Amino acid sequence: MLFADAACVPTPADLIRLWMHEATRVYGDKLVDTNDIETFEKLVVEFVKKGFDELDEEQVFRKPLLFFHFTESIGDSKYMPMVDTNRLESFLLEALGQYNDLVAAMNLVLFEDAINNVCRITRILESSRGNALLIGVGGSGKQSLSRLAAYICSLDVFQLQLRKGYSTVDLRADLAQLYLRSGIKGQGSMFLMTDAQVAEERFLVLINDLLSTGEIPDMFSDEELDGVVSAVRMEVKLAGLAETRENCWRFFIDRVRRRLKVVLCFSPVGPTLRIRSRRFPAVVNCSAINWFHEWPQNALESVSARFLEEIEVLPKDIVRSVSLFMAYVHTSVNEMSQIYLLTERRYNYTTPKSFLEQISLYRKLLIENDEELGKKIKRLEQGLERLRSTSEQVDDLKLKLADQEVILQQKQESANALIEEVKIETSKVSEEKERVAEEEEKITVIAVEVREQERICSEDLNKAKPVLDAAAEALLGLSKESLTELKSFSSPPAGVQPVIEALIVLRSPGGKIPRDRSWKVGKAMMAKIDGFMKDLNNFDKKNIHPNVLKTIQPYLDNPNFEKSKIEKLSSAAAGLCEWIINVVKYNKIWVDTEPKMKALEKATDTLNSAQAKLKILGNKIRILEEQLDTLTRRYDEAVAEKIKSEQEAETTAQAIDLANRLVNGLASENVRWSQNILDFEKSRVTLPGDILFATAFLSYMGCFTRQFREDLVNKFWLPFLKELKPPIQMTENLDPLDLLADDAIIAQWNNDGLPTDRMSTENAIILISSTRWPLMIDPQLQGVKWIKNMYGTALKIVRPGQKGYLDAIEAAVSNGDIVLLENIDEKIDAVLDPLLGRTLIKKGTAVKMGEREVDFNQKFRLILQTKLANPHYKPEMQAQTTLINFTVTRDGLEEQLLAEVVKAERPDLESKKSELTKQQNNFKITLKVLEDDLLQRLAAAGENILGDVALVINLETTKQTAADIEVKVVEARVMGMEIDSAREQYRVAATRASLLYFILNDLYKINPIYQFSLKAFGTVFQNALVTAEQHTDLQERVKNLLDNITFSVFMYTSRGLFESDKLIFMAQMTFQILLTDKGIEYSELDFLLRFPVTPNVTSPVDFITNVGWGGVKSLSQIDDLKNLDRDIESSARRWQKLVDSENPEREKLPGE
Repeated sequence: MLFADAACVPTPADLIRLWMHEATRVYGDKLVDTNDIETFEKLVVEFVKKGFDELDEEQVFRKPLLFFHFTESIGDSKYMPMVDTNRLESFLLEALGQYNDLVAAMNLVLFEDAINNVCRITRILESSRGNALLIGVGGSGKQSLSRLAAYICSLDVFQLQLRKGYSTVDLRADLAQLYLRSGIKGQGSMFLMTDAQVAEERFLVLINDLLSTGEIPDMFSDEELDGVVSAVRMEVKLAGLAETRENCWRFFIDRVRRRLKVVLCFSPVGPTLRIRSRRFPAVVNCSAINWFHEWPQNALESVSARFLEEIEVLPKDIVRSVSLFMAYVHTSVNEMSQIYLLTERRYNYTTPKSFLEQISLYRKLLIENDEELGKKIKRLEQGLERLRSTSEQVDDLKLKLADQEVILQQKQESANALIEEVKIETSKVSEEKERVAEEEEKITVIAVEVREQERICSEDLNKAKPVLDAAAEALLGLSKESLTELKSFSSPPAGVQPVIEALIVLRSPGGKIPRDRSWKVGKAMMAKIDGFMKDLNNFDKKNIHPNVLKTIQPYLDNPNFEKSKIEKLSSAAAGLCEWIINVVKYNKIWVDTEPKMKALEKATDTLNSAQAKLKILGNKIRILEEQLDTLTRRYDEAVAEKIKSEQEAETTAQAIDLANRLVNGLASENVRWSQNILDFEKSRVTLPGDILFATAFLSYMGCFTRQFREDLVNKFWLPFLKELKPPIQMTENLDPLDLLADDAIIAQWNNDGLPTDRMSTENAIILISSTRWPLMIDPQLQGVKWIKNMYGTALKIVRPGQKGYLDAIEAAVSNGDIVLLENIDEKIDAVLDPLLGRTLIKKGTAVKMGEREVDFNQKFRLILQTKLANPHYKPEMQAQTTLINFTVTRDGLEEQLLAEVVKAERPDLESKKSELTKQQNNFKITLKVLEDDLLQRLAAAGENILGDVALVINLETTKQTAADIEVKVVEARVMGMEIDSAREQYRVAATRASLLYFILNDLYKINPIYQFSLKAFGTVFQNALVTAEQHTDLQERVKNLLDNITFSVFMYTSRGLFESDKLIFMAQMTFQILLTDKGIEYSELDFLLRFPVTPNVTSPVDFITNVGWGGVKSLSQIDDLKNLDRDIESSARRWQKLVDSENPEREKLPGE
């Protein structure tokens, strides 16, 4: 009350309201029971009325009664009453928005109770040394509201980040940092701690010290303690205190206790809180207690209505009805959970978080299913539109085909005419090419001859060239001096004269040989040396007269007519000698070569002439070929146009054929799709109600057994839905399984090993559809077997405690893998708590696991599994997960055991049954895939649907496959009936075994040590099948199986029972077997066990007491024992004799 000032309590009535408020906070908030709270409120009102006269009751007792510190803004700690509820809510929403932007996202709903709790927590935090103990089940908002309150009070929130091996040493280190921050830096902090963060109970020893005295032993070393004293010494001095070590330490501790606020969020479930309160009294004595009670009905309704109004696809007129049903579902599950605990001894909790998850799941499923329905309707409408447009196109296509056939005929005629022209031109070209070929052959022969003659002439000329060169060289060797010297001889030497004579002969003009060949004539010939030399150089070596050659030959034949011999006499004469010899030689060669040269020239002329002729012919052929190419090109174009026309006509004909096939093939689908569209449109109307029912089923049904599930639906939910105003439209006789999964998916699950009973299917749908992590209660390992088969190698399997399992989970979170965490206990490592609660940071992109921030992949999925038969998970755990009871059901086990019996007795029969079941499942899957593919192709066919041959082929394949499957389904149904009929003969053995297992399974209710695994029971069952006495008669064989199974199970079980419990077990077996075999009625067994007595009756006979007669009257209500009371009255002596006998059970009844 000292928080208040004059502005807070301007009138006496306000002061009284302040006192009432503080009394409620101090005392009322500690109360647990609703009746106690109501009694307290009445006492406060009575006390006020008695203690204060002349008060305005309307003013004093007006609701709501609430004072809070943040009247204006964050940081404004003025304590004022609440005047405007809307203003307070707006302020808190603004503060929440700021918190979400600056710190981390919290999706809070600030309804009335939440607002009150925020105000209460801020009141505690603003108090001196204010610490809070918030008590409530997990998911009630303790942590989130505390964080918001801390933000409003400008406090930094600190929470333990547990990691592997975290101990009290680490806790001391974390608390030491908090102390330094609060005591030295003066920062306001809130230490938030939950049940999950109490990894060891020893942690609470430190918390107890923190709350009681503020001093935690051994938190600081001596050096750290000296540092603390030095840090606050100046502030101690400024405070006017002595600067002693004790004063500095006390100053530091006092500041810590003022600045550091401790908020403990504990659950009241179980004995833990009670034990902690006794062992650590400061937890209760040094903190303000605030109970988070179960949300009231109006809170549930307002919260759901607020969220539902944001769903666009939900009709506004049924929002209230939907919110009422959601609230009712939540409360009805609470009631059923109490009955479940009493009858089955199983714990199931619902928390506010469960309720919020129900709303979130409803929103998700409603939007997804509405979109899916819209897509289905659109696809079917597109398919129908395709069929209508295709039908309309057929007539147009027929007219188009007629026009195309006329054009095709014209193109054909044009092409045929061009073919004739091309044939004529081709013939001409062929003839000319033949002529050219003949000329080319001739030219080839001539060219060979010319080349041969060229070779011969070239060889001859090559021989003449050295001779000619030698003659020229000889002339070059002559000089004027040597000739002058020769000419100067008056009488030439003997060897020189023949040279001069031969030269005179060689130069004889016209072949007239002079007779005078004297030296004188020779000298005259050489008179002019330059002219002489010029004549020799210009001498016509090729044309020497034959007379000259004949006359000169004797000189040449003279052995002394050699240069070497004459050179000794005269060099000039020697040169002339050599020149003469070579000129004559050259002439002889030339004479032989000249005819050849002429022949070569003639042949060359002939060749050139032939080549010229060939060129002319080639030009003519080229012109003809060009003309032929033009015609061929025109022909090719005509043929291409004709082919194009043929293709167009063929395409049109094919389109007509495809259209007819498409329309005829989809004639039945046309009707069915039209009906489906109408059904889907109706489904859209009932979709909100259907999804509402399915959401309730998914959110709350998982933990319950089959009978409780049926009771919730039929006795609670459906009757409430029918009474709602305005009504929520729903599909008549709705089955959530039909809405949440189709036959194809369920068939695939069965193929993967999911048992075929209904409860297993329900569990699978809950597991797949739940937004929270599924937690399977799976003592018989049926669920985990199905999960492993379904996901295959994509599933990452880890177990708590195995080496590196946390690292494996972190890697899976980052990679988006599917993780199966199997064989967990009732408690799970606190490091995984942020992951279980999906407490994401960095705008939903990461999760804190221990000290590490792990990237959170949205594809990540976690599945938890426990082998515990009846685990007790705390509300916090159940708020974070969806509990699914995969415990084997009696029907499911019976089917499995029947399969084992038939497999052992008739393996061929069971093999056929297994193949048939798998085949039927595959048929469902195939039909679903084919129809989806057909609709997808129709939707994606584009404008030219008649050009999609694959579509029509797929259609025909679909129709044919569907027809084949329908035939096979009929055949399989007949075969299945035959197989089932044969299998049913063994069902009594499976029924008996299933019954016995469940009797065994219930023995834990007598003593918890009686635990029997299905695997061990299966071994006993198999041995009983093997050891049962064989018999050729089937009925006798089945009877032997029954007896041996019963005996084997009894002997196996009895070995593990205490002697005092064996009779109970035997009686239970007897009663249950008799009930199953209709040997007794349930009413008779009920009478035996309970002995119901009709009250207030007097016995008319003295051998039966009044209580006994009350039992007789009750027994007379049974059909088979009607009028028993009258018979006893009328035949009292006979009945008394029966009663007085030593062994009445062996005596005959009177009247028998």
